[in-house]
Amino acid sequence: MGRRAMHGRQAALVVMLAGLWACGGEDAVRREDFGGEVVQALCARAQRCGEYARASACEEDMRRWGRDAYWGLGTRYDESLRTGQLRYDEGAARRCLDSIRGGSCDSPALSDDAWQFGIEYDAACRVLVAPESPQDCQRHLDCGEQGYCGHTAETACEGACEARGAEGTRVDRPWQCAPGLVLVGVTSTCERPREEEASCVAQRGGTTYSLPCAQGLWCDWNGYQTCKRVGVEGDVCENLGYYPCGPSLVCSDNKCVRYVKEGSACTAPAYDASAGFHLDVCQRELFCDAIPDELGLCRPRRSELQECRLDSECSDGMRCKDARPEVGLWGICVKMAAPGEACDDEGRFCSRGYDCAETNSGLRCLPFVREGETCGPLSGVCDSNSICEARCVSAEAAFCR
Repeated sequence: MGRRAMHGRQAALVVMLAGLWACGGEDAVRREDFGGEVVQALCARAQRCGEYARASACEEDMRRWGRDAYWGLGTRYDESLRTGQLRYDEGAARRCLDSIRGGSCDSPALSDDAWQFGIEYDAACRVLVAPESPQDCQRHLDCGEQGYCGHTAETACEGACEARGAEGTRVDRPWQCAPGLVLVGVTSTCERPREEEASCVAQRGGTTYSLPCAQGLWCDWNGYQTCKRVGVEGDVCENLGYYPCGPSLVCSDNKCVRYVKEGSACTAPAYDASAGFHLDVCQRELFCDAIPDELGLCRPRRSELQECRLDSECSDGMRCKDARPEVGLWGICVKMAAPGEACDDEGRFCSRGYDCAETNSGLRCLPFVREGETCGPLSGVCDSNSICEARCVSAEAAFCR
C-alpha cells in the first residue's frame, strides 16, 4: 500500500473517531450512568491515595450509603433538558470523572459546592450547560455560572434568573455570590476567601467571627488568627481536630500520616461517648484491633454477630450493640436498618445517607434527596437546602409562596 493511501486512511480514521466522540462514542458518559461513574472515580482515587486498600470495598460502602444516586443528576433536571433550558455535556462529564480520578491526594476530591449543592456545581464538573441569555428558570443551573434562580412577589414567585453578587454585595444565600466568592453570615456579604497568612478573624458590634479561608487552608482562630495550610505528611497535628491534616491523611499520635495498611501497628481510637464517631488510623475497610487508646494491629472490620468494642470495629452498615468499652464490656455487630426498613431513635438506626422519617407505615429509613427530586413518605427526605412540597423546593421559593 502506498504512503499516500495510508495517510488517507489514517485521516479518515481520525475523522471517524472525532465523529464518534462528538456523538457520544465509547468514551461518552450517559447521564443516567453519571452518578455510578462518579462513585467509581472517587473510589479509584481513594485507593490510589491510600484511604482504602481496595476500590471495590469503597464502592460497596458508597452504594450502601446511596452515593451513586446522590452524586447523580437524578430526575431534577429532566424538564430543563427536555425544553432545552439545559444541555448535558458528555465531554464535560468525562473530564469531570478524569479530574476526580487523577486529582492530587493533597487536594479534596470534591469542592465544598459539590458537597453542599451537588456535583454539577463543582467548577471541574460543569456537566450541564445553560443558554447564553437565560431568563426563566427552575434550578440555579438554568441561569448559568453567573446567575441564580430567584423567586419574588414581582415574578409571582416563578423562577427568574438574577445576577449573582459581586464582592461586598449583601445577599441572603450562598448561591447568590459570584463564582469564587463565599457568603459571610455575620455581615451577609459576598467575600473573597482569605489566602495563606491573611487575617481570618474580625469583629463587628462586639462579636468576634472568622472569615473564610481559601481551599486547602484553615483559620488558626486560637493562635495567630491567620489562614494556615492544612498539614502534609509528617506535620504536627492535634488528634481532636485542631491543626488539621490534609485530605487522604489522618492525625495519629499528633502527626499527619497516611492511613495504615492491614497487619500494621496502630493505636485504637480513645473511647469518647460525646464524639459521635471514632476516627481510626487504619484504612477505611479496616479497624485497629485493640482496647481503646492502646496499641494493636489493623485488621478487617468485623462481620455480623462478631464481638466488638466500638461501632468503628464493625463493617459499614453495622453498629456495635450493647458494648460498654468504658467498663470493658464487649457487644456484637448488628445490621443497621436498611433503606425502607423500620427504624427508631433508640437502637434501630439508619445507615449513613438515610434518615429515620415518618411514613404511612411508621418510621422508615428514607434517602436524602436534593432540590428538584421527589420527596415524601414514599420517596425521600429533602437535604438541608430545600423543603418538601411533593418535590424538594428551595427555601426561597417555598417562603415566597
